[in-house]
Amino acid sequence: MADAVNIRKLEAELWESADLLRQGSKLTSNQYCMPVLGLIFLRYAYGRYKAAEKEILKDRPMRGGRVLPVEASDFKEKSALYLPKEAQYEYLVNLPEDIASSGLENYRGEPMGSLGEVVNNAMELIEEQEEQLQGILPKNYTDFTDELLAELLRIFNNKALDDIGGDVIGRIYEYFLNKFAKNVASDDGVFFTPKSLVKMIVNVLEPKSGILLEQRCLGLIQYWERCA
Repeated sequence: MADAVNIRKLEAELWESADLLRQGSKLTSNQYCMPVLGLIFLRYAYGRYKAAEKEILKDRPMRGGRVLPVEASDFKEKSALYLPKEAQYEYLVNLPEDIASSGLENYRGEPMGSLGEVVNNAMELIEEQEEQLQGILPKNYTDFTDELLAELLRIFNNKALDDIGGDVIGRIYEYFLNKFAKNVASDDGVFFTPKSLVKMIVNVLEPKSGILLEQRCLGLIQYWERCA
């Protein structure tokens, strides 16, 4: 129960901090939501990466007195994304303020002049590692000022995310989805399908117990019974 309370408190605190930043910027909820959810995903991927790396290194063989370097295939076996250094959350959080003078280049070898470009590059690098993610991750972080983006990265670098354990970041992602859904109306009126509705649809499509009653089918059955 204590963990549940802590998680609810953490969810609210993270949302309040992130939403205050949005209110202080010129961004609408619609412009803001997907990049923020992308950062939460990035934080989750990094947590999984570090946990998998620890497991991989535990029994890592040595050659010439040195531990063999980890490879992308090692992480796949642990059901974790392999993250190049430039896509790791810790790397992004600790970047210097003056990106333009840091001599950073993206994966195409082009110079980067803002934190937004660096985060966009991180998303590109992740999509290169995982085919299923290609074209999916947000890459519009240059819409953010460096100050705003740096503060968001700091907010989701909360140590409590690791201390509580479990799928806490998954819960926070869902919490943010729900909160954004109240503020965002997409063109077709659809933004987020609540978890309860998803469960209901799954139970209807693949029922495991009970009886399904479809009123129109029932009426047809009763009609044929009267005619028989």
